[in-house]
Amino acid sequence: MTVALKLNGRRLWMHKGIASPDFTKEHVLSRDPWLYVELWLKREKASESLSYWQQAKRFADASNGMPTEAAPLTIYYSFLNASKALLTYKKATFSQHHGVAGVRPENARAALSTEIVHLKGGGILPELCRYLGESVGNSEHSLSDILWNIPFIHRAYCLTYHSKGELFIPLEEVRYVKSSTAEECWLEAQIVPRFSDKRKLLSIPSSFEYFERDGNTFVRRKKRFRWFGGRSNATKRKEAHQRLVRYHSTLRRIVVNINGNRDLWYLKRASDQNSAAERHTLVLMFAAMHRLSELSRYDPNGLDRHLSGKANWLISEFVHGAMDQFIDQIATEITGCQFWQPKIR
Repeated sequence: MTVALKLNGRRLWMHKGIASPDFTKEHVLSRDPWLYVELWLKREKASESLSYWQQAKRFADASNGMPTEAAPLTIYYSFLNASKALLTYKKATFSQHHGVAGVRPENARAALSTEIVHLKGGGILPELCRYLGESVGNSEHSLSDILWNIPFIHRAYCLTYHSKGELFIPLEEVRYVKSSTAEECWLEAQIVPRFSDKRKLLSIPSSFEYFERDGNTFVRRKKRFRWFGGRSNATKRKEAHQRLVRYHSTLRRIVVNINGNRDLWYLKRASDQNSAAERHTLVLMFAAMHRLSELSRYDPNGLDRHLSGKANWLISEFVHGAMDQFIDQIATEITGCQFWQPKIR
């Protein structure tokens, strides 16, 4: 038997934070995470981070209403400065090099599969990878593979390219639970019923298992972590929270979300053909927008071929939807808080 895991009397649900989520904080109800983070950095007297954050906001504002062929440039620089705000606030050391470059092989046709994104060993994006707990070093991914791994445009990707299957299994009630007879805890979630086909569940990550309960299908992580006992002091409670954060941080590459009026959660399937599987969504969005910004700056004819071809809707959906997703995640990483849109009752 299991019971809901609680901290300070509140159930612990999946958190959008990756490296340093704060499960003790209430959600922030705000339509403007930009302003909240700006005021946060002012209170923290983080002047350098604040300068980067304000510059990121200016680039974001400049992107509003900009056509798809030009918007990647200002959106990318917003991503770049927002990432620098995060890394500076976390006291990470990084060079001012972007740490990423793109190329299309000579004489290759204009296709997302031939747009290659190279992640270097040093610079801002590699340092963001390091902050998130990813491997850092020279690696390459096609723009096609990168976009395939981004949840909020995955449906658009699958409708554009039928050769690759769906990567994400929709989840509900994604929460942490505790054994009723011991102090061990784990992540558990219900699979949305119409996606609980057992053949598809064969491809869930090896670190997870599925099971049936009350006519529904659930998944849970096999690995466990220890919680605190009923009469534990503040130190032991803090240590338990730190164990939860470490456990949680290792999950967020394969348990991913889409930010919206109601946050949606997904389990990423395992695939031997997925070179970008180990990258966080934040890194993938940065890398993809960088390549599109290169095309916008240096090869507008090449970008136009993409925007006039099969992938035009997919690229447009990414360009015009990525800002909200990226800034929501960066704001969570800076503050440790989750941001929700306030609802009117």
